[in-house]
Formats: sequence, C-alpha cells, structure tokens
Amino acid sequence: MVWAATKLVIFDYVYPTYQWVVIEHEGKNIDLIYKKVREALHEIFRIPLDNLQEREFDWKKTEKGEEFTVRWEAVRQLDEFSYIRLEVDLKGFMNKEKVGRIRIRYRPALLTEYPQDTFWQQTILYEMLRRLWHVIFYRKKRNEYFQLARELAAQFDAELKKFIEATR
Repeated sequence: MVWAATKLVIFDYVYPTYQWVVIEHEGKNIDLIYKKVREALHEIFRIPLDNLQEREFDWKKTEKGEEFTVRWEAVRQLDEFSYIRLEVDLKGFMNKEKVGRIRIRYRPALLTEYPQDTFWQQTILYEMLRRLWHVIFYRKKRNEYFQLARELAAQFDAELKKFIEATR
C-alpha cells in the first residue's frame, strides 16, 4: 500500500461478474470453520497475521445455541504499488450439539496505488510518464499478479470446501 494522502487507485475484483463467492454449509462442528478460514488465509495467501484484521467479531450465546458473525480484511502486499485485498464474512448458528449452519462469503481484489501527493506527482507531465511506464513495463507484472490472485482464490475455495466435506 502506498502511504499518501492523495493517490490514484486501480481496482479490479478477481471475479468481476459476481464479486462475492458464497459457500453455505449445514452440519456439525461449525465452530472449527472459523479456525480453518483464519489458517487458510495465513497459509494460502501467505498473509502475515499482522495484516489479517478482524473488522467485526460477534459471538453470542442464546437459548438455542450460539450465533456468530465474523468479518476479516486481509492484505497481501505484492510490491511497492500492488496488493491483494480479501474481504471474508462468516455468519452462522450452532446449537448445543455443535450442529448448525454457516455462510462464508469472500471477495478478493487486486489493487494498485500510485501516490499523488507532491506538486510534481500532480503535473500532467508526471501523469503522462507514469501512464507510459505503467503501459510499457508494469501492465505485464500486474497481469501476473491478477493471475496469482485468481489462483490463490481458487485454492482458498478448494481448501474450504475440502475441509467442509471432511467435517460431514
């Protein structure tokens, strides 16, 4: 991520047609999926635990069992300008026998940021040179990053589905 007050952001969802990938499951040991999602984010995307932020964590005990909502935002830095951002939502219910339902939603995106803070960075000449550099040199690298993000998202999806099947 570029640390700048003003920046130009190129933002691409990895799955542009439907953005959110949804996995729903009903079965036992629903609480284990929370740990698996966190572990998969760390291992598959190689996201340091410092860059894995729980934006929301609400785990309530009710008369019928436990209800929970968890929201993560994970960032994997690729280089000085680009990073993969992954938003993950978990929402579910589990009765006292640890049987319940869960809904996992995730949305991976590739972002590239260019700083626009200084007077020089805001000039038309700088923008023309930056655009030329981006088209000639950086576009190929960004396409590689996009492909990497797609592969990692597919691997994340497969890992979660495999774990869910194993808990049935």
